[in-house]
Amino acid sequence: MKISLRKQIVISFSVAFMIIIALFGGGLYSYNSYHYPRQSYEYCRKIVTANITLIDNYFAQIKNISGIVAGDADINQAVSFRNKTEEVDYSIELYNQRRVASKIKQLAALSDITNAVIIGRDGQYLYYYGTSPVRGYNFHDQIWYQEVTKDSVRQASFTNFHGTEYLLNAPADRTVSIATPIRDANQYIMKEPSYLLCDFRLEPIIADKDQDSDTWIAVYDGSAPVYFPEECGLSEVQKEELSQLLSGEDTSFTVNKSSGNPVSYLVAREQSAISGWSILGIMPMTQLEEIQRTNGMFVIAMVLFACVVIFLTANKISKSLLGPVNHLIGSLNLIAEGKKDVALLPTRSMEIDRISETVGNMLEKIDLLTGTLLMEQKRLSEEQLKALQHQINPHFLNNVLQTIKAMAVCENTDSISKISTLLGKLLTYSVYNPYDLVPLYDELAYTENYIALQNIRWEEKIQYSADCSGDSRMLLVPKLMIQPIVENAIEHGFDRRGGGRIVISAQEEEFEYHIAVTNSGCAIDSEQVEKLNEYLEKGDTYAKDKSIGLLNVSRRLKSCFGPRAGIRLFSREGMNTSVIIIIPKEVEQDA
Repeated sequence: MKISLRKQIVISFSVAFMIIIALFGGGLYSYNSYHYPRQSYEYCRKIVTANITLIDNYFAQIKNISGIVAGDADINQAVSFRNKTEEVDYSIELYNQRRVASKIKQLAALSDITNAVIIGRDGQYLYYYGTSPVRGYNFHDQIWYQEVTKDSVRQASFTNFHGTEYLLNAPADRTVSIATPIRDANQYIMKEPSYLLCDFRLEPIIADKDQDSDTWIAVYDGSAPVYFPEECGLSEVQKEELSQLLSGEDTSFTVNKSSGNPVSYLVAREQSAISGWSILGIMPMTQLEEIQRTNGMFVIAMVLFACVVIFLTANKISKSLLGPVNHLIGSLNLIAEGKKDVALLPTRSMEIDRISETVGNMLEKIDLLTGTLLMEQKRLSEEQLKALQHQINPHFLNNVLQTIKAMAVCENTDSISKISTLLGKLLTYSVYNPYDLVPLYDELAYTENYIALQNIRWEEKIQYSADCSGDSRMLLVPKLMIQPIVENAIEHGFDRRGGGRIVISAQEEEFEYHIAVTNSGCAIDSEQVEKLNEYLEKGDTYAKDKSIGLLNVSRRLKSCFGPRAGIRLFSREGMNTSVIIIIPKEVEQDA
């Protein structure tokens, strides 16, 4: 299906730029989709970093004060005495209690330590600070105590939340603690160590949330929560997913939506260097998703608007670009219909004006040629004159200009230059002195240019060769003698085969010259060949369905070289078709 060049320009221009705009919009959307989450991650991480600094300072204070108390010499001696003595001397113990009480009060320097218990090697408490412990309570039976002391022989360790059933009047409370090993007075560390267990409050670091921030802070010991803000709204499924993600090494990740909560969350984590706990920043992605939706709608609207603008611009450009070409084609169509008073007006295109000027000159030469033919060849009928003009008629020129137009749209300047050069050579050769006799090699050069021009339309499927040597090269022949035969071979012989080969050879015989134009096109049946040869030999007028071009060449040959000159046609199925031009060496004029 063929469409106009204007539509081709509009469609090609629009599609090309729409693809570019779509790629740009997609790139912008992808950049924003990556940029906004990264900004959110960085914002969340800054909050976590700020909180972890605060938390580490808090934990460092607790660790320092508990370390000072646990490392006190009086406390070490009192604990060592209790651990090594089965029967306690109460006079010594009373003295030790007074010393321990005065030393353990140092914990009051940090008001967030609520209680403290010194636990002996048998798991029973020895001394305490704050609320009184339950007598006979064995800490070794508690899993949380076993967990915190198994890796804290050499350093203090923090517990997760645990119960306070070891304290009087506080069995339902939960707290976090730090367990600090107590060194022996005589050894670097006890073989069965005792511990200073200090309970402290997390409220100073987790109770107050900045109301202007949309990020919640959570504290995890590994994948188990130490503190989790229920206000952030994670469902149980999301909490399980969060625990699984924390078991990996990623420092930032996303918790997906669930059936119980249609909100997804960004999570950034850092590890406390003091406590070893993970501090999480949890940010709902509601606002981020809204920004992404708005960004997507904006990109789509921008792309659609750009597409409309591109389409309108392409339509306007194509109209402006092809207007002069369409006007020239219209003028040529009028000329092809026979009108001679068609004005080829100047345009804004230098190339179109140059073609118009060439066409104008050609039409002037055609008019001159027509008048000259009427005066010099009275014996030729009006039909013969039209047949001669047909060789370079406006239809042929119109086809060439249509080809130039298509190349101009595609900006194929090299091909435009080539076809313009060939067209100029053809016009120059055919218009100037059309009745002169020219050397055979000039006629062959013109034929080669003609085939080269035809090959642009036939996509180089026409092969051509010429064998002309010796005296035959200088043989004088009528202008435009071979071109009609070649044109006839292309239009009728190659039409169904989509291409073929043309070979021209010249041979000198004893009394005449033979110029053979052979083509590999479709063969002509023998009966038709016989009729055509009879028609070419005796035909004086043009008949319907007969070869006007061949008859014209035959009549011109007879006019120049006498009745022995003419054309013979040879063709048979399975063989090439040949047209033999016969030119006698001794010119005989018609009676």
